[in-house]
Amino acid sequence: MAIHLYGAAFAHVRSLDELGRGNGMDIAALMALASNTLVAAAVTDAWEDVRHKFARLFGRGEADPKIEQKLSETWRQLYAARPTGELERVQADLARDWVVRLKDLLADHPDAEAELAALVGEIKPAVAAAADHSVTAGRDLKVKADRGSVAAAVIHGDVTMPDPSAPGPESG
Repeated sequence: MAIHLYGAAFAHVRSLDELGRGNGMDIAALMALASNTLVAAAVTDAWEDVRHKFARLFGRGEADPKIEQKLSETWRQLYAARPTGELERVQADLARDWVVRLKDLLADHPDAEAELAALVGEIKPAVAAAADHSVTAGRDLKVKADRGSVAAAVIHGDVTMPDPSAPGPESG
């Protein structure tokens, strides 16, 4: 899967450290940051994990089926917008929608504020890495050039291969 990440939402994602993790963060700023982080995560490989965590947050420990539907619709709208050049506008619209949902959640469950801040702090690194045009993979990753394009991959850190195969015969 090719990952294309665009601007506006990611500028907000990087601001968690500036706001301070749970150190009296303004609730409006937390909701904006959380919604932007959620929308930004939808176009990364971290989406499934993020989607499940947000659904459980809204369901107060159990996945909320209505929120799962909204999250799936968020993903569909973002992927539909990618080829149209409307991704940034759709991201902004969806982030505003999620601010409203988060406002309702926190109005009904004020105790969810700390959980929301912790969740944003937890998922922000994966989204920020993707915003830097990076991919984090826990399994296989295929890099492929297509139609005269260029593909490249760089590994930073250690790689451990499970059960490596035996080397083949030497070619001369």
